Amino acid sequence: MIVIFDRQHYGKPNQNDLGAGVDLDGDGTVETAEREANLTPSYYLPAKAALEALGHTVYVLDSGWYSDRHSRANEIARNNPDEWVAYLACHINAGGGDYAVMINDARSGNGKRLAEALAQSISDAGLAGVQRSLVRGASADNDWSRAYSTIKGIYSGPGNISGVCVEPYFLDRTYHQWLATPNGARMLSDALVDGLIRWVSKA
Repeated sequence: MIVIFDRQHYGKPNQNDLGAGVDLDGDGTVETAEREANLTPSYYLPAKAALEALGHTVYVLDSGWYSDRHSRANEIARNNPDEWVAYLACHINAGGGDYAVMINDARSGNGKRLAEALAQSISDAGLAGVQRSLVRGASADNDWSRAYSTIKGIYSGPGNISGVCVEPYFLDRTYHQWLATPNGARMLSDALVDGLIRWVSKA
């Protein structure tokens, strides 16, 4: 299996976009380290290490427009036709929800199966405060259109690549913020690894 983690909200040309931010340490300032794009590595880097230890190949994308990253991911898949490739657009949610949500391109059957495997593993992990683990199909004109933009170019790639927008918790929910700590991020990471392995074992 090849896994591609995309550090989204980070590295866009001529933009200072780091995504959602919350004053996690209570000092009255939302610092750079408390922004979404600087917190997602806390869960995908341990996942990268664990997957590589299991013999899987892992890439991290962190620069360019999303369309360029989708093209790079599709090229990786095209160059490895005998491998299943998972593309994860890494995010952290905001807006006060109590759930994790894995969002696939509504056109993609394999993308839905990847989202379901990830969501099930997060549910099985019993992460405190994560009341539900959802799967949603996104399109350009439904309620998940913003998430659709994070993965939409993957569908045009070869048949061995599937994309999911990963929104595992809400940064602005106090009872979710433990997932931004090293221990919480490690537990989340373990759940994502379990979901990826669950997906590829049934692919």
